[in-house]
Amino acid sequence: MNTSVTDRCIFKNAKIVDVITGSVYQGWFSVVNGHFEYVEEGSLSDDNLVGEVLDLSDQYVLPGFIDAHMHIESSLVTPRSFAAAVAACGTCALLQDPHEMANVFGTAGIEFMIENANEQPLKIYTAIPSCVPPTRKRLETGNAVITAREVEKLSALENVKALGEVMDYRSVLAEDEDIIQILITAKRMGLSIEGHCPTLKGRELSKYIAYGIRSDHTLTNPSKMHEQLRKGMYVMLQRKSLCPENVAFVMRLKDRSRILLVTDDTPPADLLEKGHLNHVVQLAISNGWDPVDAIASATIRPAMYLNLDELGSITPGKTANFFTVHELSNITPTQVFVKGRPFTPQMFVATKNASRFLSSLTLRQLKAADFRMVDRKDTTKLQVHIITVNQENSVTDLIRDDMVFEDGYPNISGKDLVQIAVFRRRERQPTGSIGLLKGLGLRRGGFATSFAHDSHNLLIIGKDPKSMARAANMVIQMGGGMVVVDDEQQASLELPIGGLISDQDLKEVADKQREIESLLRSLGIRHKNPLALLTVLSLTVSPYYKISDLGIVDTERSRIIPVVEEGNKYSN
Repeated sequence: MNTSVTDRCIFKNAKIVDVITGSVYQGWFSVVNGHFEYVEEGSLSDDNLVGEVLDLSDQYVLPGFIDAHMHIESSLVTPRSFAAAVAACGTCALLQDPHEMANVFGTAGIEFMIENANEQPLKIYTAIPSCVPPTRKRLETGNAVITAREVEKLSALENVKALGEVMDYRSVLAEDEDIIQILITAKRMGLSIEGHCPTLKGRELSKYIAYGIRSDHTLTNPSKMHEQLRKGMYVMLQRKSLCPENVAFVMRLKDRSRILLVTDDTPPADLLEKGHLNHVVQLAISNGWDPVDAIASATIRPAMYLNLDELGSITPGKTANFFTVHELSNITPTQVFVKGRPFTPQMFVATKNASRFLSSLTLRQLKAADFRMVDRKDTTKLQVHIITVNQENSVTDLIRDDMVFEDGYPNISGKDLVQIAVFRRRERQPTGSIGLLKGLGLRRGGFATSFAHDSHNLLIIGKDPKSMARAANMVIQMGGGMVVVDDEQQASLELPIGGLISDQDLKEVADKQREIESLLRSLGIRHKNPLALLTVLSLTVSPYYKISDLGIVDTERSRIIPVVEEGNKYSN
């Protein structure tokens, strides 16, 4: 090997985590030109090996983590801000699915995310969003379209590895021509095809997988994992699936090569306070997962899944992305190395070409009258459909009830009910639908956000029309973001790039997120993750009932249900 003295760095007194054999051994290793050179068991001998020597003082050395399924925009920041935050947590590579920017700006949004991701020292690969708009049914007014032609074009860009999660599983099963052509094109272009199938089983699951869909990351249980593994899928476990029952099932498997740990969505405050993929690995370990095996599901297994030959283990020839910890029971990095060099925030490259995505909401200022639900000035009682929420997750249900309307507004005073509205972001006149939500706990005030999965129209919730209008108008004036208000208080977070993300450092965004959630809780919201719930109430593929600009969406049957049933009739 033709190597100069200054090229080599030698790391001694290391406890090397071997994710291939599932063991830990005392050893040393060297790095040359950003790659592992020698990786050896035992003590470093004095055999004239020349280079700078670093003593790791018997710390554990782990390969850099690889997140095989995630969305940068869920952390509300640009690739620059995100990469700087997660690198400090030991994440060295990831596969982003930028379907938030895609659903608002189409290919231009995807290209922006790819361009800025590719300039960062963190290795960011991209999955082309497959469901833009989220469904092929007429369930909402989308803001962009990705077709098979766009998939073919985007697949040629640098670091594009996959087709993003195929959320519109009902259209796949119905053999919708558009989504089937996307799947055929992705396979022809050599892309990995990512899945999203929270409720499929039996023959429906088999048909879905048969189109080349390889994985699922949705909320799971042992029975669901067993069937998916038996049918050849990769099972991705995120935080919400890491319960003791699921971990015990994983530990009983003879082959865990198809079990991956992922983050999916990480709010900025969680990322700042708890960490990134290291937190998921830590949670897995705390629930009974063998530590070295859990680390393998965040390193070598995702590397093999994504065909990342240079990553995933501390072995000769691999890229030298690694980090150290004091104990495997506490996955908190003490040092992080990117291509053999200590991580520093100065490594990350400034965001470019964001100006064209500013001021993306064209709605006029709203008035209280825009939240009238029925066109009647008298007092009347009507039967309505009401979406219900729980306090743990985003699964929703639907009930029918009688509601008194006064001058077109529902009388929700003293009840655990709020109004919820979705207005199209690109229409000047407020055009959309207004419904009712039960179980949220909000006692007063209003909330508005332009970050509302997945089409990101303007979503507004409140106890009274004036508060709803005030919150919405602040979001419009900011050019996008989140706002919560009541008579005396307010909290806001500006998301100027597409109304979705900010180029501020993560801490600044996280601080604003905390303020919003704190005020929401003080106003009565009981959900354990208020913003995670509120921002998916318009997601038309999320079980079981959500709301779009067209009305209440029955996501399993792919149909629109009117909020008010004048005839008091409702059929399943």
